[in-house]
Amino acid sequence: MADNTTNNDPLAKVTPEFIGMSKEDALKFLELPLDANDFAIDEGFWKLSKRTRSIKDEAEREQKMIDISYAYDVATGKEEKRIKALEQRAAEKKYFGKTKGEWGVYFGYTWYRYLIALVAIICIIAIVYRVVFTPDEDIAVLSVGHFEVNVDVMEDRLKNEGMKNPFVNNSNLVVPNDQGEMNGSYADMTSSVLFVAQPDIVVTDEMTVKYFFEQFQDLSIYYEGLEDQIGSEAFSKIEPIYCTEYEAGVLSMEYLESQAMDTDRNELLTMSHDRMLIGLMIKDETLIKKLGYFNLWPNSEATLVFGIGAGCDDRAQSERILTSIFSELG
Repeated sequence: MADNTTNNDPLAKVTPEFIGMSKEDALKFLELPLDANDFAIDEGFWKLSKRTRSIKDEAEREQKMIDISYAYDVATGKEEKRIKALEQRAAEKKYFGKTKGEWGVYFGYTWYRYLIALVAIICIIAIVYRVVFTPDEDIAVLSVGHFEVNVDVMEDRLKNEGMKNPFVNNSNLVVPNDQGEMNGSYADMTSSVLFVAQPDIVVTDEMTVKYFFEQFQDLSIYYEGLEDQIGSEAFSKIEPIYCTEYEAGVLSMEYLESQAMDTDRNELLTMSHDRMLIGLMIKDETLIKKLGYFNLWPNSEATLVFGIGAGCDDRAQSERILTSIFSELG
């Protein structure tokens, strides 16, 4: 039927003199006999609605459809049931503005949201506790991108490299894309909290890396000497990823605007256009799987981009770990 609600009042747009009409008046308005059954009422409603759509004046046509819908509800008894339901609700005890039955329906449809929020809060508290109250980690590796990660694989690798207490964590984050992929609840929040750990090494993917421009150190000097350490064959399988502060700023603002958040494009005027080498990308599926990563982008090949975190305290150690990984490309 036509939608005739305004401010949650279904009678707001009905012609005032029609409100409270009897069933007999409603049947007459619908041009039906007083003994019309439900089938005849339905048929009469659709015939009258079809005629009404030919009215050229838009305002007159809309009002006529609203009144026809109201008359239909009266003729079929729906309006009487609505009034009785309102009277019954008015008589029931309310809890924070809702009856017991309404709260049951509400939680029946929304309980999963509270469960997701609770799980997210527990995860964030656990992450903050690990970051703040366990300062003895000798290296922190954070993976943020649209992939699944077996963190045990990276932890074992780091321990084999001599790390006694590595901190390894990940967040499955989906950035704006044309592949129909959606972010999980609280993924943005979880990723932000994880960066509080000031990771030494950041692992991401080709789609995601430039959104985290500010989280990387420049790898130019390291990259210049990398071929001598791992050999030409392995070096040829590494692709440098460059980005500018301006380019990353545009991406961030477009993302915020897609979330209906306010941005100030004038801030872009002060951002640098100088390129910085923020990551080194590999596409070797065998090594990617060996490292415990599984690509979740449906229309993109598997990629991993490795960088050194902006808050890294021991750059030489981080470079040594990366060199060990890249050497397996040979």
